[in-house]
Amino acid sequence: MLKEDFVGSWQLIDYVTRLSDGTCIEPLGGEPYGLGTYTADGWMSAHLMRRHRSPLGSARPALDEVAPNLLAATAAGYIGYAGRYTIDADAGRVIHHVEAAFLPDWVGTDMIREYRFEDDILTLRPPAVGGTTSVLRWRRAI
Repeated sequence: MLKEDFVGSWQLIDYVTRLSDGTCIEPLGGEPYGLGTYTADGWMSAHLMRRHRSPLGSARPALDEVAPNLLAATAAGYIGYAGRYTIDADAGRVIHHVEAAFLPDWVGTDMIREYRFEDDILTLRPPAVGGTTSVLRWRRAI
């Protein structure tokens, strides 16, 4: 039954990071947009972004002609990756095996997330890094 709990599309509710000093930040702003998908045959995809990013001025821009600061700001407001996934129910973890990603360094890595289901909310927690913790809450898309 557990895999069926994941299967479907999920919309990001919020993404909050607590720094080691207790300060909370929202890495993608107060109104992030995200879509996550888990398929029954073991594939996943996650795309998260800052909702109000500056447009590049064209639907098909030549990236080498975009001002570097604008391109950097656009990139800083986006997270995306996809690949297979496995569930370790005993540890309460889902593992995203990254095969494609916006950040090339993520390709070939495993993104481990503790999970919890509460009604139609899926909470994912990446491992803490240097005392910094993050929580991403997703609502099942209707």
